[in-house]
Amino acid sequence: MGYHEVLSRLYRLANYERVKGFVKDIGRFREMLEALGDPHLKLSHPILVAGTKGKGSVVHMVAQGLTNAGYRTGMNISPHLMSLHERIQIDGSPIGKEDLTEALSRVFSTGKPTTFFEAITAAAFLHFLKEGTEYEVFEVGLGGRLDATNVVEQKVGIITRIDYDHTSILGHTLQEIAREKAGIIKSGSLVITPESNRRILPVIEGRAKEVGAEVVVVKHRVLYVGEEGTVFETDGKVIRLPLLGEFQAENGALAYHVLKALGVGFKTEGLFVPGRMQVLRRSPLLLVDGAHNEVAARYLVSSLKRIFPRRRFNFVLAFSRGKDYVAFVRRVSEVADWIFVTQYPWRRSLPADEVYRACLVLHPKCATLNGINEIQNILHQPTVITGSLYLVGSFLRRFLGSPFPV
Repeated sequence: MGYHEVLSRLYRLANYERVKGFVKDIGRFREMLEALGDPHLKLSHPILVAGTKGKGSVVHMVAQGLTNAGYRTGMNISPHLMSLHERIQIDGSPIGKEDLTEALSRVFSTGKPTTFFEAITAAAFLHFLKEGTEYEVFEVGLGGRLDATNVVEQKVGIITRIDYDHTSILGHTLQEIAREKAGIIKSGSLVITPESNRRILPVIEGRAKEVGAEVVVVKHRVLYVGEEGTVFETDGKVIRLPLLGEFQAENGALAYHVLKALGVGFKTEGLFVPGRMQVLRRSPLLLVDGAHNEVAARYLVSSLKRIFPRRRFNFVLAFSRGKDYVAFVRRVSEVADWIFVTQYPWRRSLPADEVYRACLVLHPKCATLNGINEIQNILHQPTVITGSLYLVGSFLRRFLGSPFPV
């Protein structure tokens, strides 16, 4: 099976990132893995990261921290920003065409894959085994309990900050959402979670007690947020991150404690999390951020106020269906000059007109853009592109061109 054939088959599978829906049972996925020889059970040291806010950043920090310490490290993320190949990386390098073709061909040989996400997750298992990784860091796609990544038997897991998101699938209360996220906790494992989850900590601790796991609650204190990065204190240590945004302090504290549990120091040299408060140009400022819910918007706005005091920005926004865009728009209005509403080229994108009508009520300066190409016309002022990782990824492909194979 050739490269284009496996991609064609992959994109014909149900893809709940592009259309609304979710998996209600992972039994068939386990059957497929059994046909492949249960590669998920042969991984050296899998690490699983679930949560609502910050899981992508924590995955990057932990994986890069392990690589910096000299370990051959696999990283499996979702969604990707610019190229499918980003989803499966080893030491920061995306999987190549030949390796992806080989892994997906083996997956399709079973005749059992049912979704896009399950197929690419199984391909990651196979590739990491082939490459002899010493650690494998997985980003949970949705929820936790029924996510394809949850088949691994990790000894260390992370549940990042939990907030309201995907409520139609995961539940309408924080406790219901937390129960789905806590479904990743395994017997005899260590689960690390931030102090900000104190409202739903009983749910996490209840699940841990049920299966015989240990919970570590991480505390941190933000010391500095600026254009040079973020400084925070945790565990009596001061840590400097070369990343923008006060929310990265909590993510960095989680990563530090994960690495500490593994007996690894947290080396932050070269640390980079694409699409999260990423500055593409400084004059005039052009910044992209994958914030896609109200809590993320709150942290984005707070960081912008601290890093660029008294400055106002043009915002370009697009949202996926089901997101609380009203709360998001209300939040960014605090630092917005103009708000431009568009949509990304997937069916899950909300129509721009729907968001625009709400924007008119919340902010005095609103306009629509007819697609990604028109963003280039408004970049003469400080601009923030946010609301969806899919929007950020679509823009980055147009603005930068993909550095990865496509």
